[in-house]
Amino acid sequence: MNGDRGQMTIDYVAGVGIFLITVSFVFQFMYALFLPFQSGADEVSLAADRAASVIVERMLPLDNAMTSNVIDQRKLIYFNDTKLNGSNVPVYQDTLRELALFSDENVFDLNISVANITTPDKVTYRSGPELPDNADIGQTKRLVYIVNPSTGYNVTAYFSVRVW
Repeated sequence: MNGDRGQMTIDYVAGVGIFLITVSFVFQFMYALFLPFQSGADEVSLAADRAASVIVERMLPLDNAMTSNVIDQRKLIYFNDTKLNGSNVPVYQDTLRELALFSDENVFDLNISVANITTPDKVTYRSGPELPDNADIGQTKRLVYIVNPSTGYNVTAYFSVRVW
């Protein structure tokens, strides 16, 4: 009787295939369980995103603005020239504390650049220390509308926050 054992090979291949797929998913899942406990670029990316949100939505917004991501040019100039001035270390560290980037456990550095949307390679405002060559850098870019109510100046720009 040749017909009794016809499906044994197919059943074996299907069973081994399902087993191998299951084992690979288990290993991927186990790796993902321990990934959040490793320090790396995710930590600085989250810090950059949080810092960008605080700066744009709480520190630099235009007074009486009805929408988010509208910032006052005068506040931006003051923030760049005074609060992120690297030569005045206590003020710079206070700004980092205000952004939750400076504590006893973690110390991050902050760099901000603003570029016009039509010419993104030409940076209009830049502040903070120079970017390091050999560190994990987290970056967040936001599209903002910069307004100066005194002069009527307004422009749409990229607001980049880098943390390391």
